[in-house]
Amino acid sequence: MASWLSLSSIRCSTFPPSHPNRLTPHGQQDFSPWDHSAVPMAPALSFHGHQWTYNPVRGSCLLLLLVLSNLLLCQGNVCPSCGPDVFGVPLNFLRNTFSNVSRLSQDIHNLSTIMFNEFEGKYPQSKLEQIYAIHDCHTDFLHAPGKRAKAQLVNNEDLTKWTLMLQYLWIAPLVDLGNEQQIEKDLSDTIISSALESIKKSYQLQAILERRFTQMIRPVRQMMHEFKFSSRYEDLVSSDEAIRYSALYNLFDCLRRDSLKVDMYSKILACRISDEC
Repeated sequence: MASWLSLSSIRCSTFPPSHPNRLTPHGQQDFSPWDHSAVPMAPALSFHGHQWTYNPVRGSCLLLLLVLSNLLLCQGNVCPSCGPDVFGVPLNFLRNTFSNVSRLSQDIHNLSTIMFNEFEGKYPQSKLEQIYAIHDCHTDFLHAPGKRAKAQLVNNEDLTKWTLMLQYLWIAPLVDLGNEQQIEKDLSDTIISSALESIKKSYQLQAILERRFTQMIRPVRQMMHEFKFSSRYEDLVSSDEAIRYSALYNLFDCLRRDSLKVDMYSKILACRISDEC
């Protein structure tokens, strides 16, 4: 039976380090995919059966105490420093987390599909054919995998970070859809209500991940500041109807695409932690 830790051995990452060095259950050092310095760490513990044993040649008492204290913390109900690739996080803790995330992500994707279909169905096909589809999204710089086969090669931590990043990047456009009067005039009540509901669920999903994996917030936000991307807000409020419709069509198409990615990532994570893949 594959463990949560062993499933994270496949590396595929573009994110900066959050916790570069970790210990595996076998006392070996596990380097984060974001760490390019390869700074060595003093060897510490070995794992035999269900007991931690201390090897005086390979570690120190101080390191032993630190590891044991962290392990005890992780056995409780709250472990703010534990990430999805860190050994010692209780399985029921992670099962509950990704079960909730998976449920919310599916709801968000359903809402985004409703918005896209509603917008596409609101206008005559002749008008839609005149719309110049931009065919790019403000989240493209992430290079987040859109195919399940590729996403399954990504480790748990990166999938979680991409999920959190996509939530951050879509909150502002959703708020504009639900509250900006200049944009609302081109939208139906169904789209507006779906956008508002999606905002609520996105905040809930975001809060779950932030509460469970606090060490991810800083590197994710840092990456957002390092990359330049266009929100195309000016096109959404343009006086030219064709430009507005083109921007809206592209936005709903991108939202549907990215919400499907988040739903796929969350289901892969939920599948791995339940060991039902």
